[in-house]
Amino acid sequence: MPYKKRSYYKHEEAKARDYSLFVIACEGTKTEPSYFAPFDNFERIKVRILEHKQTESAPSHVLASAKKYMTEEGLNAEDGDSLWCVIDVDKWPIDMIKELGSFCINTPGCHIAISNPCFEVWLLYHKLTDLKDIDCSKSHNVKVALSKLTPGGFSATEYVKLMAQAIINAKAKDSQPGEQHYFPALKETKVYELGEALMERIGKNSWQDFINKNI
Repeated sequence: MPYKKRSYYKHEEAKARDYSLFVIACEGTKTEPSYFAPFDNFERIKVRILEHKQTESAPSHVLASAKKYMTEEGLNAEDGDSLWCVIDVDKWPIDMIKELGSFCINTPGCHIAISNPCFEVWLLYHKLTDLKDIDCSKSHNVKVALSKLTPGGFSATEYVKLMAQAIINAKAKDSQPGEQHYFPALKETKVYELGEALMERIGKNSWQDFINKNI
């Protein structure tokens, strides 16, 4: 079902708020925004996707978008706000990725979540404990493998319901855990770190309510 985007303005009426803002600057313009949209329906978090043109998907554009947001709006640390840059290894120059990684590591409240080679690796971990039989040499191959697991087409809600298991699966395969090791090996993803942050803020009871409503 479609999800209504909640509005968020930096200059909201000054008062104590009971939610944390998750700002997500992602490379993709369809799958990633669709995946994270359902999270905006939880009371304790708000999700804001930094939109961009389809031709502006490189890590350099994600970096520019993140820098602009931090300069113009910033984050409220007291409320647990954070900004996450979600990108793929794909075909991008390593120096471009390192520049984005350096910005996130050295900017309070900012994080980077990379998938190798693409975001669909994270989605595969929602249904698979191991990707040993998946050809991940190219992003196209990963997307084909995902499509075989979802013959009816990608449904954000159906995948989000499985996120707790995806976190377990992806974390178990992380050969170099820790934020300083932000560049994952092939068939690995760091998006589980964003998943953990979302789950922690949402809370077990609210998460279970979401699962029960969408069974």
